[in-house]
Amino acid sequence: MIPSIEDFQIYLTYEKRLSRNTIEAYVQDVEEFSYFDIQGDLQPGGAWPQGETEKEKIIDYIISLNEKGISNRSIARKISSLKSFFIFLLKSEKIDLNPLENIESPQYLKKLPHYLSLDEVECMIAPGSKDAGALTGPRFARDSCIVELLYSSGIRVSELCSLRIRDISLEKCIIRVMGKGGKERLIPIGKAAAVSISRYMLYRQDLSPKTSLPEELFISRLGKKLTRFSVWSIIKQRAEKAGIIREITPHTLRHSFATHMLTNGADLRSVQELLGHSDITTTQIYTHVSTDLLKDTHKKYHPLEKEENGV
Repeated sequence: MIPSIEDFQIYLTYEKRLSRNTIEAYVQDVEEFSYFDIQGDLQPGGAWPQGETEKEKIIDYIISLNEKGISNRSIARKISSLKSFFIFLLKSEKIDLNPLENIESPQYLKKLPHYLSLDEVECMIAPGSKDAGALTGPRFARDSCIVELLYSSGIRVSELCSLRIRDISLEKCIIRVMGKGGKERLIPIGKAAAVSISRYMLYRQDLSPKTSLPEELFISRLGKKLTRFSVWSIIKQRAEKAGIIREITPHTLRHSFATHMLTNGADLRSVQELLGHSDITTTQIYTHVSTDLLKDTHKKYHPLEKEENGV
């Protein structure tokens, strides 16, 4: 452990309230830099070398990452980790200057998320089947409710699995979820999703022979809280039954929720709050998706465009 790393972990956990995985990534990035920077200049008393010398070492470190073929996305994340660490050192009065203050992260192209059409979502909620019996019963009600709720609320699969019955208000059409970093938020759900939850609740006890069930809403046939892996399997099966041949995950429904909200006029800040993004730049990726969708719609339906395409 380098000087102050334990205090840094406490800072990320309780002040920044980041998730465990994010904290581990930040710490790993800072430690990696310390190994690169360990040539006799890291003082045992806990003080980092400052000024231009430290800044030059950071630049050398970034150059070395480029030479190793590390992607710009990964380099940007490492710089972000270091920035957080030096900000922490400044707040703790362990340093007087931030050597990363004027160092910018490299630009990179963000991968645009895949999303479903409304028809595809509806087909996943109620996929056709030759076996009429497969369209009823506990498992069908549960799986349909999962698809409906993921799309209606845009919550993460981990949030879905942890959703408790007492966190749901069907009367107000609101659910309470615990997001990354232990941040709680209230999310409205559609009436269709509320009806789907009510329908599933009628079958919930029939899913398992156990008389005592967990407090989480979604359970397995063994009477246990549904796992993330199980939800991924359910979504994959539903996509196949709906005739969707590309890979679909629970996150695809989250992407679809965000894209459709923005396309239909929702403002970016509202979508950010609903998704539980701490940084609006994470949400902004959906503006590119919705803009492309609007361009396609314009090209397809605008009178002049239709004439040029021979429609």
